[in-house]
Amino acid sequence: MPEVTQVHVDVALTNVSLAYRNPAFIADLVAPPVGVRKQQDKYFVYDSDREAFRSTSDLRAPGAEANEVDFALSTDTYYCEDHALVSVIPDEERDNADPAIQPDIDRTEFLSDKIDLNKEIELANVVATDASLPGTTLSGDDQWSDADSDPFAAIEAGKASVIEKVQVMPNTLVLPYEVYTQVRLHEKVLAHVHYSGNYVPTAQVLAELFDIERILVPRAVKNTALPGNTPAMSYVWGKNAFLCYVPPRAALKTVSFAHTFAWTSAPGAIGGRLVEKWRDHARKSDVVRVQRYYDQKVIASDAIYVWKAAVA
Repeated sequence: MPEVTQVHVDVALTNVSLAYRNPAFIADLVAPPVGVRKQQDKYFVYDSDREAFRSTSDLRAPGAEANEVDFALSTDTYYCEDHALVSVIPDEERDNADPAIQPDIDRTEFLSDKIDLNKEIELANVVATDASLPGTTLSGDDQWSDADSDPFAAIEAGKASVIEKVQVMPNTLVLPYEVYTQVRLHEKVLAHVHYSGNYVPTAQVLAELFDIERILVPRAVKNTALPGNTPAMSYVWGKNAFLCYVPPRAALKTVSFAHTFAWTSAPGAIGGRLVEKWRDHARKSDVVRVQRYYDQKVIASDAIYVWKAAVA
């Protein structure tokens, strides 16, 4: 009787495969994209001295001049740098690929994911290292992983900081996955959850408890190992939490912690992203290139409050 291995020749399945993709990027959610026509330009900054919030006498005696007031107007600049990666598809790979392999799509997704990962890492590094951003570094029993800490009081203090500095209520709380998993199980949080009749402290439930419009839980990871070594995975956002204001849309005279200026009018761009392919005859290969022109820029550094080392 023939063996099973003799009557079947292994081939690659066409309806299932394994791929590692990065989940839950948040960079564009806290630094909303703004489409721009030029790679470099300026934008206006209104009343940075908050003259509009200063009480000035408006009484005018008959025949007298009214008190004259005005506000300052300045500009800031952006520059959309070119972020590009290429990958090569040899003819031999294309001709020998099984049906489940799609060389052009696979390369495009791979390059796009790597560019988006770099953008995520860039913003996370700004939050972690920019000394101009208001906040505090937690330690010991102040860290939200400690039962004696009080996340509610800390978040209320963060709200007060943002309101005082930019006069808007922060609407976005970012709890990276390592922070979220401990905050949702904090004794004080669980006490509030049970009291309210909820028994699953989800991000939506936490948003209601903390009186925040939305909570984002980034889970993006990065491989810090050198090429050729065993992957060493860590979370991009680490253990730093932050509260910020993000406007519903980019608009004139609007406060925003950060924006991503995207050069949408770059030659060949669709929504600020370019995907190009050309023939390299010397290498008997097709070359795929993915590009994004953007500037991820802090607009109002006071519209954020950061807790570094929020958990141990």
